[in-house]
Amino acid sequence: MDSIDVVFVLTPTESHFSYAKMALQQGKHVLVEKPVSYESGEIAELETLSRRHKVVCVPGHSYLYLAEINRMVNAARAGMIGKPFYLFMSEIYRMPDEYLPRYHGPLREVLCHQIYMLLAILGAPRRVQGFASSFRSLPQGTEEQVVLNAQFDGGALAHVLVSWAGEDETSNPWTFTIKVLGLDGGLHFSRRDAVRGTAKGASSRDYPLYDEMFVSEVRYFIEECILAGREPLSSLRDASRTLQVMQAVEESIAYNVVIELTEDKE
Repeated sequence: MDSIDVVFVLTPTESHFSYAKMALQQGKHVLVEKPVSYESGEIAELETLSRRHKVVCVPGHSYLYLAEINRMVNAARAGMIGKPFYLFMSEIYRMPDEYLPRYHGPLREVLCHQIYMLLAILGAPRRVQGFASSFRSLPQGTEEQVVLNAQFDGGALAHVLVSWAGEDETSNPWTFTIKVLGLDGGLHFSRRDAVRGTAKGASSRDYPLYDEMFVSEVRYFIEECILAGREPLSSLRDASRTLQVMQAVEESIAYNVVIELTEDKE
């Protein structure tokens, strides 16, 4: 055990907390996959353990470590496009029928990615509204696609769509896109900006930016956070805020209402 310095917790969400807690108690640095937990108290306990044992615990908020998205976040924060007034995000693909039973649906499995990026670019929303729907027979409480609408202090609006219902094969596919519009400019990212063929044949395609973000995340975690003592690009406090928004979306869907979020007092 003494020969281990770093633990990666890549298990299903339900076991993230127990494994991350054990590793932190043993004085190991931890990267724990997203979402860190479905319980805010568990995220807070991991943060406390990280400080107590003087080790790093980082949520797997991987997209923020991709160079293109990191530049987008920094540019928006620095005012390069003026005051942001609108943000759009999408992640769309068809989840195969045989895989659907393995997952809880995109709200719990995927939407946290878009939420932590939304928080990084625009900050915490003031109001959120959620919608969900399905086209295949799924277990009760599981959706096939989800929409998040958000309103921010200052007037900015955001619209986020995550869908497992089908592929976007149009000329401008929304497979994975981010667009931020400001009063003096705009920013855009698509995971399909880089495409390459694979050994499977001419019709098979690979998107190297997806793989690159994991390499960048691990490098930053080890070289910058652990060895250089720098803060992660997204913290456990951000994971807690992400969970708050995700739970508000769930509540909005369940009761068909707009949810007001409480102000962060930090």
